[in-house]
Amino acid sequence: MKSGTILLIGPTNSGKSTLLNKIVGKRVTLVSRKKQSTTFNQKAVKNFSEAEIILHDTPGLFSSSKKISNRMSNSAISEIETSAIVYLVLDISKKMEPTLKKIINTLDKKVDNQKIFLILNKIDKISKSKIILKIKDYKDQTKLEDIFPISALDGEGINDLLQFTKKYLPNSRQKYPKKKTVLLKKELFYSEVTREKIYNNIHKEIPYLCKVHTEGIKKSKDEITIHQCISISKKSHKNILIGKRGSTLKEIGSQSRKEIAKFENKKINLFLFVKLESER
Repeated sequence: MKSGTILLIGPTNSGKSTLLNKIVGKRVTLVSRKKQSTTFNQKAVKNFSEAEIILHDTPGLFSSSKKISNRMSNSAISEIETSAIVYLVLDISKKMEPTLKKIINTLDKKVDNQKIFLILNKIDKISKSKIILKIKDYKDQTKLEDIFPISALDGEGINDLLQFTKKYLPNSRQKYPKKKTVLLKKELFYSEVTREKIYNNIHKEIPYLCKVHTEGIKKSKDEITIHQCISISKKSHKNILIGKRGSTLKEIGSQSRKEIAKFENKKINLFLFVKLESER
């Protein structure tokens, strides 16, 4: 049996969360087009008959060229020492990250026996001829040999990536039950689902100022009842979040309830409340 941790790092919106969800086979982490939607390390596990892959999705890195080493230390370096493989995920449809060499050099200093896989995501956005040219450019610039062009959205290239990943996992006992997928506490996972729906329904800066707290969970055989509080600092933002006659909050709650029900395969009763931070 093989088991090991894969650390996913890369720029904001490179598709790390989408890749994690695709590998696991279900939605286990927030996906949003908005920048910095992932705010903490998220963990999941994918079990195969011969291997267990533990995935860590980190907040977006390298959105600024300043203090790369420090930002890595604060966000992901603490996880590298316990990882078997690092997935450096980049958006192949965008221009090459100007600080890429510095990123690679920083990684080289931090890794010991870990492998670095360069994951060129979003190949569905460009032509095959451009993909070939991009791979050559990245190989020349990074000197990395393990480069994988994939589409996390439609799954192209992911099977090859996983087969190659298994080869470099250490021999180890299985750490989690076969049916286990999410390594977050359920309270945090439910909060993340609702936070995603806020991102999808509310624009501008408001989603970044919201905090979702799962304050109560009651489970029975066929259903789960969840109470959540969304805290916000400004009264004007609270009104926008609730919407006219509660319409926006109802839509957020409906979408979140359906998402959680799909994951849990149970009826979900979700109650949302919005409070000013001064009221909590």
